[in-house]
Amino acid sequence: MAERKVQVFFYGSFMNLKVLEEAGLKKRPFAPACIHGYELTVQPHANITESGDGVVYGILANMTHAELEVLYGGHLASITDAPYHPEAMLVFTRGGKIAPAMVYIATDMKPGIADGVYIDRLIKAASDYGFPAWYRERIASFKAPD
Repeated sequence: MAERKVQVFFYGSFMNLKVLEEAGLKKRPFAPACIHGYELTVQPHANITESGDGVVYGILANMTHAELEVLYGGHLASITDAPYHPEAMLVFTRGGKIAPAMVYIATDMKPGIADGVYIDRLIKAASDYGFPAWYRERIASFKAPD
């Protein structure tokens, strides 16, 4: 029997297909989506914080629990010591559907300056998925000044 998949909302570097491939995951279709009531921060990695009128763009994906363990227990744990924990949220797709999904949030991330290459990967993914210009500018604002 095939392993059960759950819906997950990616808003950070896991939106970038190259990052998923580097983590050993196969390509598959993803749906651009957003969540409301949060805003994106990148200090030094992508995270979200509650913000009444905020919106965070990302992608909705179907993943197995084993794949999520690879991403959050392996790949992400190798680049940050901030643990990300899943929370259930409602995600809004571009097509107007509302779907429940797991969203991983770090509750104990120590502030830091984001790496420029990391920010560039986020901007590329945001551009590839057609996220609004203001949102791409928000991501770029986390880049350290030259």
